[in-house]
Amino acid sequence: MVRRLVLDMASPMRILAFEVGAYFVRYTVFTGDKPGIPSTIATPTDSAESFYEAIAQVVKRRSKPIDGIAFSIPGFIDTSKRRTITAGSLGMLFNHDIAQELSQYVPGIPVWLENDANCVAMAEKLNGNAQNLNDFAVITVGTGIGGALFLDGHIRRGRDWRAGELGMMITDFSKGGLLPLHDYASIGSLVERYAAEFDVPLADVTAASLFRRLDEPEVRKIVEDWVDYLAVGVFNTVAVIDPECVLIGGAISRESNLVPMLNAALEKNKNWKDFRTTIKRCRHSSNAGLFGAYYAFMTEVAGK
Repeated sequence: MVRRLVLDMASPMRILAFEVGAYFVRYTVFTGDKPGIPSTIATPTDSAESFYEAIAQVVKRRSKPIDGIAFSIPGFIDTSKRRTITAGSLGMLFNHDIAQELSQYVPGIPVWLENDANCVAMAEKLNGNAQNLNDFAVITVGTGIGGALFLDGHIRRGRDWRAGELGMMITDFSKGGLLPLHDYASIGSLVERYAAEFDVPLADVTAASLFRRLDEPEVRKIVEDWVDYLAVGVFNTVAVIDPECVLIGGAISRESNLVPMLNAALEKNKNWKDFRTTIKRCRHSSNAGLFGAYYAFMTEVAGK
C-alpha cells in the first residue's frame, strides 16, 4: 500500500524529481509547486546498483533535506508496488523493486515512480493544456511513440500497467506486417527516410532541420508522408476512446508546423468528420517528465 504523508502546510515539501532517459537523467527539486533549475547526469547503465548510487549522490548533495523522490521512467511501471516490469531501453532496471531497493541507499525517503508518458499527461492536466479536461490522450513523439490515456478524470494504467502504449498499434499491415507505429512515426523513422532518400549520414540530419525546410518540395514530401502515419495513430486513438482532445508531446511538438500538418493529414481521412476532436501541442516539452513525476508524487503519495 502507498504510504500517505502528513503535510505541514507551513513548511512546503521538497520533492526531488527525476526524469530518467537512455543517456541522461534530468532532475530538480520542487519546493512547494516551484521547480528549481534542472541539472543533468549521465545515466548509469551497467547495473541497478550503480543507478541507485548515482541517485543517492544527488540526494546527498542537497543542502536541505528531501521529503520525497519521484521518478519518470519509460516502460511498464507497476505503481501499486512502485516497481518496474520493463523500463524501455534501460535494461538494468527491468523487473526491479525500485522503491524498496533504493531505500537501502536513501533510507527514510518515500519514493514514487510513474511511466514517462503518464507523467506528461499528469503535467498537462495539472498546469498544462488539459487543465479543464477529464478525457484526453497524449501522444509523445521521440525515439519511439509514447502514449497516455487520461479518462474519467484519472490516468488509465490498465490491468497489467500497459494501457496507453499507442506506439504498439499496427498501422500498415500490407506494407510492414506487424511492425508497430514506432517504426513509422518516430523521429528516427523521419530522419532515416531523409537520409536514405538523399544518401546522407544519419548523424547529419535532425528532424527540426527538416521542418525548417518545408519550402523545399522534396523535403516537404518526406515530412508529409511521415505525418500521415502519425495521423493514423491519432485517428485510431480517437476512434477508440472519443477524447475531448489529443495532445502531442515530445521536442518535435515545439515545431509550429506540426499540428497544422497533422490536422491537414487527418482531414484526408473521410471518417474524420465523425470523430473530429481538438489536436493541440503539449504545454510542457523538455520539463514534462519532471513536472509529471512531482505531481504524481503529490497526488499518489502525499494525497494532496
